[in-house]
Amino acid sequence: MGRSFQPAAWPAVVSLAIVSATPPLQAEQANPSALTSNRPGIAESEALVGPGTLQVEAGVQASESPLGAEEQQEITWGELAVRAGVTPRVEVFAGWDGLSLDRIQTNGESHIEAGGNDLRIGVKLALLDEDRHGLTLTLSPTWSFPIGDERFGSGSEDWSLRVMWARTLPHDWSVSGNVLFNRTTDDLGRYWDNGVMLGVARALTPGFSLFGEGVMVLLADKPDVWTVDAGWAWVTSPNVQWDVSAGHSFHHRGDPWFVSGGLTLRRPRRTRVRPLAAGARCRASGCG
Repeated sequence: MGRSFQPAAWPAVVSLAIVSATPPLQAEQANPSALTSNRPGIAESEALVGPGTLQVEAGVQASESPLGAEEQQEITWGELAVRAGVTPRVEVFAGWDGLSLDRIQTNGESHIEAGGNDLRIGVKLALLDEDRHGLTLTLSPTWSFPIGDERFGSGSEDWSLRVMWARTLPHDWSVSGNVLFNRTTDDLGRYWDNGVMLGVARALTPGFSLFGEGVMVLLADKPDVWTVDAGWAWVTSPNVQWDVSAGHSFHHRGDPWFVSGGLTLRRPRRTRVRPLAAGARCRASGCG
């Protein structure tokens, strides 16, 4: 999936402003459903945020890639994903891979390249639910628009389809995965850049969990790149999650190592509690 999670620090300030901009109305209560996030990791969550919910996910990533006689170090700031629930089975989202700063060193000399990445807009569609079908299954068609610098974006309008699934296991374990079909473009033309992701997670407490995953990228239907990563997610309050992860790629493509950290903020749907009529209040309280 390449740069699927290179989030950033400064969007956290913007995120906090969005989440707290509307003060809670009197006699309202928040939706108590558990917080789920596409962070951390390369694969994305099969869960939807829920109708009426607004969620912002952001972070920062650093990586280093020895490329033969060259060495490349990259920091990506400002990836910002905004997710909004429409119905229990439909979610819309927008994502931006942020600003990338590359330092490339060749034969003792270095130069810096900087630029923005492309914009993604997509939908999540829930198909199966584990409680009813034994497996959670979600589809996510996504469209990418070339608003970024030519050194970091594809330079064309691309599309992808992600299939996401998950199942809970005994003793607070769970297993999940993604299959990504990605039609993209580079200097050689248009091609398929597909991927398969498989992960396991263990909840140590109701708010703290560990995860590990493996990712295989397929070019021309042949194994090309393997990546493994692991990390933790800590839900410090019902609507706030912090995360840290790190990983390593093999076969000398992509980033040999990377580390990422981020923040998820949620504003859940609010339900207005209507005041009871006088007679109903008496029946509820037992007044004479």
